[in-house]
Amino acid sequence: MLIQWKKNNTPKYRILLLITLVTTLYSQDINNEFSLVLTPDISNQWWSQYNNYGQEPSEIHFNYKARYKHKNANISMKVFASKDKIYIGESYVKYKLFSNTYLKTGKYYKDFSSYLNETLSSGSLLISNNAEPMPKIGLLSSYKFKQSQNFNFNFGISHGLFAKSAIYKTPPMLHEKFVYLNYSKNQNDFGIGFVHEAMWGGSTDEDGKFSTSYKDFLKIFISADGPLLDGQPHANALGNHLGIWDFYYKKTVNNKELKFYYQHFFEDTSGLRFDNKSDGLWGIELSNYTKNTNILLEYLNTMNQDRNPPYVNENYYNHFEYQEGWSYKGYSLGNPFINHTNNNPSKVLHLGVNRNGINKYSYRLLASRRINLSDHIKYQISIGKMINELLIGVVFTGEKNMNNNVTLKISYSPIMKAR
Repeated sequence: MLIQWKKNNTPKYRILLLITLVTTLYSQDINNEFSLVLTPDISNQWWSQYNNYGQEPSEIHFNYKARYKHKNANISMKVFASKDKIYIGESYVKYKLFSNTYLKTGKYYKDFSSYLNETLSSGSLLISNNAEPMPKIGLLSSYKFKQSQNFNFNFGISHGLFAKSAIYKTPPMLHEKFVYLNYSKNQNDFGIGFVHEAMWGGSTDEDGKFSTSYKDFLKIFISADGPLLDGQPHANALGNHLGIWDFYYKKTVNNKELKFYYQHFFEDTSGLRFDNKSDGLWGIELSNYTKNTNILLEYLNTMNQDRNPPYVNENYYNHFEYQEGWSYKGYSLGNPFINHTNNNPSKVLHLGVNRNGINKYSYRLLASRRINLSDHIKYQISIGKMINELLIGVVFTGEKNMNNNVTLKISYSPIMKAR
């Protein structure tokens, strides 16, 4: 199988090897991970398809990850290769311009909702690990109040590009910005944030080319209305807009951590002012209440979309002009339980548990179920064993009335020092 993969993908194989050599030679401190993932029997299990970095199920995967620092730059790279394709995962350069201010460019996910445990969560409502990261360039900064060291702001703005497709003759652009106010005192942390995402520009066969003038960008920035179209009860904002109000609370005592969070989703003005009630992602996480164990429980509610005229037909992640919705290369950009082409309101319960360091064994459980529909529990169980710098693991993925997947994963993670 390996020989056949190399024959079919010789140029890709050489690119992967070249990237590995370059990162080794030109960095200072290097954290590398090389992985081989084998899945003999592929079936469309939920957790095999989703929150998997946009990787399509395959019998064999080669993965390479690296993090390293070079002077004022932090560099991260991920490369995924299967039998049929090779692509760049989250790979970027984050360069320090001056105190607490950074320029970031490459393919990356997000710099907000940093409290979220991505390895256990069902997925952030805006940007999760469900799809490939899109190419972006952004500025990030933070500011601490001189009058009160307990308060600080962090904020950022970025510009990205979607992918060309059968629908998008010219790919749309992404405008993203966020601002958070954080408060910390006596081992208590509280934060409230606002995140705004917008798709704009591009072209389709059906609608032609969407305007990308400087004036249009200003409208996108402030979510100003576009023209009133025939037959429409109100003027829609120019482009496709969505976002979250983001709330979190964290308390840390004696290495134990309690965390609550709520992402309130909006697609229009009604959601922005909370007319969609409790819709969003609710979560609680306990860390080290049992030694070396994290327990996360989430509740996703999308039942209150399309409730307030004239803001109707506003299905989450869907859009009448950008017909691929809030997605990138066929995968929802946010939580995979919200479909970007045909979203049915739902309620989802999700459990995530992991435990590390017990005789060098690690365990992880993911289990989810839509509770308002006739649905089965979708689960994934991962077990790993560290042997020096080698991790050998097995993953069981399943759902009732479907064949279970069994995956073998072997990872090698040397920590290297540059010359």
